Amino acid sequence: MKTRFLSIVMAGMALLAACSQPASKQAPENGTQVKVIFDNAKPRTMPLDLFGEVPEAIVSELGIAQGVPASVSVMLVNRAGKNILFDAGNGNKDSQLMGKLAEAGVKPEAVDYIFITHLHGDHIGGLVKDGQRVFSQAKLYIPATELEAWTNREGGAPQNVATLVKAYEGSLVAFTYTDALPCDIKALPAHGHTPGHTIYQLDKQLIVGDIMHGVALQQVHPEYCARYDMNPEQAIESRKKVLELAKTQGLSLYGMHFPSTEAWVIK
Repeated sequence: MKTRFLSIVMAGMALLAACSQPASKQAPENGTQVKVIFDNAKPRTMPLDLFGEVPEAIVSELGIAQGVPASVSVMLVNRAGKNILFDAGNGNKDSQLMGKLAEAGVKPEAVDYIFITHLHGDHIGGLVKDGQRVFSQAKLYIPATELEAWTNREGGAPQNVATLVKAYEGSLVAFTYTDALPCDIKALPAHGHTPGHTIYQLDKQLIVGDIMHGVALQQVHPEYCARYDMNPEQAIESRKKVLELAKTQGLSLYGMHFPSTEAWVIK
């Protein structure tokens, strides 16, 4: 697997290519439009105990006694004439992704690029079906730090990751944070949730993956981690940095577990 990873990295460097026109000329004045696709068929909440012992005063103040509103989401962007996905949902039987793409007039084979925030199943499950790639023409971009962490771990890669790597062989780009990415997309490290968890900036928008699982709680109290965060201290540091970046630069946030299809603005 290590040999395959290294070959992917080398191949990925050759595959990196810019879109035909600078994204800034294609975007509206307020930035590239991000379409949020809820992959969950029913309303979703994160249970409060997912975040440890949250004081009753905070729970009452934020109105989250019944759980924190959430979702499992995928982001669709058309930028410089390219159809781009950020993550691909869970791929479960009740997944809404394919239907929502069809409603948007985007066939799976018309997706040009897919950018992955991290390799948890609810973010990559929709990429492969019955061992075959779902998006036949897409180049798949995965942070090299994240891919290496999962493929080189003791005991080998999880089955879903190994299947993904095999299915997208030849079209998988393992990138570093200094690489030029298509369509003027900027990747930023936001490690902690996973070893290579990554967020993406498009103009004035940030696609922030799992920087917050319960945004109603964590935007106010970033010190609370969901138990899914593999390195809580690093996750808290990353969360605070992202919130500060959004606030100081006036950036809108889109998260894969945010409960709204609208941009989240930190004030």
